Amino acid sequence: MTMSRMLIIFLALGAGHFAQSQSINASALTDAGGFDCSPAPCVLPPTQASEGGSLVTDTPIVSNPLNAEELLLGSVDYNCPQPSAVGFHLSTDGGSIWNRVDCMPLMYKGGVSWPLDEPSVGYDRDGNAYVAGIYFKSQGNHGFVAVQKSANGTHWSKPVIALSVPGSTDPYDTALTVDTSPKSPWVDSIYVSGVMGLGVASGKDQVLVSHSSDGGAAWTQVAVDAVQKYPEEDRFTRMAVGKDGTVYATWLRCRGKNGSGGAACPTVHMMFSESADGGNTWSTPQQMATVKMAHYWQLPITNERVYNYPAVAVDNSDGPYSGNLYIAMYNWTGSYLRVQVIRSTDGGTTWSQPVPLAPKSDTHDQFFPAISVSSTGKVGVSWLDRRNDPNDIDYQAFAAISEDGGQSFGTNWQLTTAFSDPRVNGTQNNWMGDYTGNTWKSDNVFVAAWMDSSNGQDMQEEVGGIRLK
Repeated sequence: MTMSRMLIIFLALGAGHFAQSQSINASALTDAGGFDCSPAPCVLPPTQASEGGSLVTDTPIVSNPLNAEELLLGSVDYNCPQPSAVGFHLSTDGGSIWNRVDCMPLMYKGGVSWPLDEPSVGYDRDGNAYVAGIYFKSQGNHGFVAVQKSANGTHWSKPVIALSVPGSTDPYDTALTVDTSPKSPWVDSIYVSGVMGLGVASGKDQVLVSHSSDGGAAWTQVAVDAVQKYPEEDRFTRMAVGKDGTVYATWLRCRGKNGSGGAACPTVHMMFSESADGGNTWSTPQQMATVKMAHYWQLPITNERVYNYPAVAVDNSDGPYSGNLYIAMYNWTGSYLRVQVIRSTDGGTTWSQPVPLAPKSDTHDQFFPAISVSSTGKVGVSWLDRRNDPNDIDYQAFAAISEDGGQSFGTNWQLTTAFSDPRVNGTQNNWMGDYTGNTWKSDNVFVAAWMDSSNGQDMQEEVGGIRLK
């Protein structure tokens, strides 16, 4: 985390539009909870998961493999008891009703540390829930990633440090994933990735992944990439696990900097590595794609920051596209941000040309994509899109589904009629959050989560999606 982000966090502690594309049909509500629709295909009326009076943002979401009606949602949540700011919400009815079930507690190892950033969520094959967040120390620069476990989503274990480098600065851009494949030799293994700054003012960082095979009690940490030194920099890790237990890690590498303080990357490479032995060793990193960035990571026309995580998903079905890898990201076209997907059909050796998600007519900004694959191989992508605001400021959530292995994406489904202004973020600064999330509740119900400021005061978490059949 940068000093500017920490400043934003502490600050947080303190028109007419014309809708296009497929949109919500209010008459489709079929139950009191409101998270259903008929006839299918239809858009699930969105529900607010987080309102508590303070800023809530960043929205990783996952479904329980033993009970698809159980959804776990992460957040940077300033409704948590201060100074904790990493919270988690649970729905046990498929997304209609949400309750905050955990705010990560303070830790007292070598001084006081508190959780402030990068929520992550996961379930193992037995239905145990795992959450992770970045901790920062009250004194010094050394931070770490810690993990908690719960057998019921209500009672949580004490946090255990999963990713840490002695003498390093704070970790950033972290992620958690769990191996849930019954065919994997490492089923139920947990993986935590992140970038560690290696020493104050050293200009060095490194991508690391820790793994645990005993439910998060003990962790083994491995370097995935070589140490990078300014003006080279690694950022924004993400992971997925194949049905044979292969772990795939993705991240972004900046090559060269513009401006002061290394704030922007004129050339950006999306990077990839894999582990075929449960996270003990990793393949030589390779480049998947090159993208351009908007100036200083900014969302055009605003001062809002829009980081570019290369979201990764793998097809673990027995269908015709089994084993396919998919990466969702955005690219700066020179006039707007465009969400796109690349795919690999050979385990990451080669990658396709980018496939845009939105139609050519959508030349407004698209950003913060998330991606996941259903049990039969449907590829779902959700993102934020400004197409319905003539001024290209306010956004709505959209989604699209591919049923041909990512070669094409069909209807752009508008997930909400409400508009959100990215500048109404509750921080008095330039941070509306860094990423969204999605998952599959079943093969025909795609669930997305995103940041929403339609209350006119600050960001909150919204959950919606599509029912296909």
